[in-house]
Amino acid sequence: MSQTTRTGSPAVLSGPGSRLLALTGLAGVRPETWRQALLVAAAYYLGAKIGFAFTFQPHPISTLWLPNALLLAALLLTPVSSWWLLLAAALPAHLAAELQSGVPLAMVLGWFASNSTEALIGAVCIRRLCAAPLRFDSFRDVGVFLVFGAFLAPLLSSFLDAALVTVIGWGREPYWHLVRVRLFSNILAALIVVPFVLTWVADGFAALRGASPRRAAEAAALVAGLLVVGFATFDRHQAVSGAIPALLYTPLPLLLWATVRFGPRGTGATILLLVLLAIWGATHGEGPFVTSSPEENARSIQLFLIAMSVPVLLLAATLEQRRKDMIAQRQAELEAKEHRQQLTHLTRVALLGQLSGALAHELNQPLTAILSNAQAALHFLAADRIDPAELREILDDIVAEDQRAGEVIHRLRALFKRGETELRLLQVNELVLESLDLAHGDLVTRNVAVATDLSPHLPLVRCDRVQMQQVLLNLLVNACEAVSAAGARHVTIATRATDDGGVQVSVTDRGLGIAPERQPRLFEPFFTTKPQGLGLGLSISRSIVTAHGGRLWGTNNAGPGATFHIALPGHGETSA
Repeated sequence: MSQTTRTGSPAVLSGPGSRLLALTGLAGVRPETWRQALLVAAAYYLGAKIGFAFTFQPHPISTLWLPNALLLAALLLTPVSSWWLLLAAALPAHLAAELQSGVPLAMVLGWFASNSTEALIGAVCIRRLCAAPLRFDSFRDVGVFLVFGAFLAPLLSSFLDAALVTVIGWGREPYWHLVRVRLFSNILAALIVVPFVLTWVADGFAALRGASPRRAAEAAALVAGLLVVGFATFDRHQAVSGAIPALLYTPLPLLLWATVRFGPRGTGATILLLVLLAIWGATHGEGPFVTSSPEENARSIQLFLIAMSVPVLLLAATLEQRRKDMIAQRQAELEAKEHRQQLTHLTRVALLGQLSGALAHELNQPLTAILSNAQAALHFLAADRIDPAELREILDDIVAEDQRAGEVIHRLRALFKRGETELRLLQVNELVLESLDLAHGDLVTRNVAVATDLSPHLPLVRCDRVQMQQVLLNLLVNACEAVSAAGARHVTIATRATDDGGVQVSVTDRGLGIAPERQPRLFEPFFTTKPQGLGLGLSISRSIVTAHGGRLWGTNNAGPGATFHIALPGHGETSA
């Protein structure tokens, strides 16, 4: 009852030896593959020796036969092209371990064939259905392993193994008895060896070296608790038989601790440690599994450990999959937030581009005034007519116009700049007036008159100044475009306090209104009625307002035109 792992090989020869290696295809094998093969051969031999140690005497029944599971783990970790070398490397280790026990050569070779068959069945099925390498971090992957690697492969190879034993005539046990004895031993070995090897070989030891002191202390406390509970439960004489059922539940909290806190890697290591402690105690006449014959004791401990391992592995995979899904969800949310910020910034830049002519006019006015005042001052100096009061007045005008131009540039820089959302308590009326200042040039160019109806003593709102100005500018520009097609070029912007303690801003135009068939799609992305529009302005504006805990909606007026409303939650304090 053994199993293969990886390939070990003699040193590369020169001369005739090198020609032989070339003919057999071994010359192209990488050194790393040779090292893996030697490691597999050593692990296979050591696993066989441990299997012999876990045998109930005087009956030759191994409770836990590890070589088969070690070989399955090795096949799952290596490319398919290297499998033949691993199987070849396991054969000498198998012969060395089995021939020492006095078993006939034909039986030893038959067991190697059945062990190799088990590993190949499990590896082929798992590779077909799961991505390589198997990581035990999803319910599906663990389910595939349990069905094909831990149950179907041992079951099918057990039929072959028992048939070979019967044909060769080694032993007197019935066929189905041989199948059952081998099946439970190999199922248990697969459940504890394969998860442990695959989860730790991947990146387990690197994670162990990089663990924080707190994490390392927690792991040490878990291992110490497992050893104490394991020895108390499985490796001492049970004086009171009635306490046995209760004692079997004592490792459960530690198993759940490992599952929740350390994932599949910690679960695999915990199960392996508990299984070894349980079988060691049972084979030495200690623990709760020594009350019947050796065969019944072996079957009892195998069934108990199998029933303990399967749900814990599934639970660990489910928790790990959920953790990965949550990480992926958070990553997706961060990416979505980043994309929204980029899109918001791009639409703001596009809006400013649309206002560029008006903004240039807005800057040109103070610059022209500065130039005129400077030329007047130079004229007074050239004429040698210096009036200090008049000169002071000219300089005051220059300073005022410079400040006016600086304010426009400062607001433009804030709108062009892309940064994180900065929430502050702000006055809505102040935001409205700042937006009107930015749109002033465009309003003059379009010959649109804007009336304001700003209520005093409004609650403050917590919002990002730049983003809220973007929303107001977008509504103002849309209103200007709506009234451009109508005769009355008039827009009203009003603010008022709401009954729930918030603030409402309304932008009303006297345009053509919103067509009924367009009302449901008004805030859909890329829906627009403008020939060169992107259809993102209202969609982005609504997302900004929603992110601030408010609402944005549009309605047709009783008379001509439409009104767009912004409702924002207030924050207690009022502003004039």
